[in-house]
Amino acid sequence: MRAKKFAATALLAIGATGVTAGVVQAQPVTPAVTAIQGADHGVQYSVAPTADHTGVATTVAAGRFALTPDARSVTLTDASGAVVATVPLGLRSASGLVGLTPRIANDGRTLTLTPQSASSNVVKSINEADTNARKQYNAGVGALIGAGIGAVIGFFLGGVGALVTIPIGAGIGALIGYSTP
Repeated sequence: MRAKKFAATALLAIGATGVTAGVVQAQPVTPAVTAIQGADHGVQYSVAPTADHTGVATTVAAGRFALTPDARSVTLTDASGAVVATVPLGLRSASGLVGLTPRIANDGRTLTLTPQSASSNVVKSINEADTNARKQYNAGVGALIGAGIGAVIGFFLGGVGALVTIPIGAGIGALIGYSTP
């Protein structure tokens, strides 16, 4: 009698998990945009996204940005003229090279970097890879939870039943986890 109550409770828990996994839809939270401030090699800086959120603007207090002669990078020099950082204008990603367009203003104290228009495919590819990784993680967690529930149910089916219920529970949990947004 007691095993039947526990099995019924376990089945209700599985059903509730499945229903809520399919129903819950969360909207992403828009992050608050703030500037990052700090100092490196004696140069104080402030980094913030541009107003249209398509690039990043960096402003330094006592230093200067300059484009290198080959136009492949931007250097930052401190007040004494020593190079303290070099920023490449091409970043390699899994989808290819992301080109950055520099704009130096404010007498060399502000550098704005925006991705070139062809790099929108790279952003899309990165988003797809992130979504796929999240779904795979959710599937793994779902499989573990499903295997645990299958083990409990299999235990009450005489122990040997776990040989059947664990893989079934893991499979169902993985499917629910993978389909979760």
